[in-house]
Amino acid sequence: MALLSDSIEEINKLKHEIEVLQKGLGYMCGRGTGIMSLDELHVLEQTLEVSIYHIRSAKMDIMSQEIESLKNEVGMLDSANQYLQEKVGEHYGITDMTPVVTNIPYPLTILNEIYQF
Repeated sequence: MALLSDSIEEINKLKHEIEVLQKGLGYMCGRGTGIMSLDELHVLEQTLEVSIYHIRSAKMDIMSQEIESLKNEVGMLDSANQYLQEKVGEHYGITDMTPVVTNIPYPLTILNEIYQF
């Protein structure tokens, strides 16, 4: 009998929580027709805080994954750039591959003489 009583109590708690959440959702969507009690507003506030926490956590996870992906991409591009610099150096006999300073926002890593015809 205690198990049945506990189940009924749990069902009633869940029904009340659903009712409070439905009222809160109505308020958030601009159709709040009834007045919420202080306890109901407190429950709604806690629910919103937990939801915001989960949203921020998921957002941070996604941003961390994107940062790692970009770091990997930078590493691959750096390796490809190094390889290409070595090949250009071998082909044209260039030993000093210091970046050329220009007014272009991205520094050139290949000497300009290579492209002169």
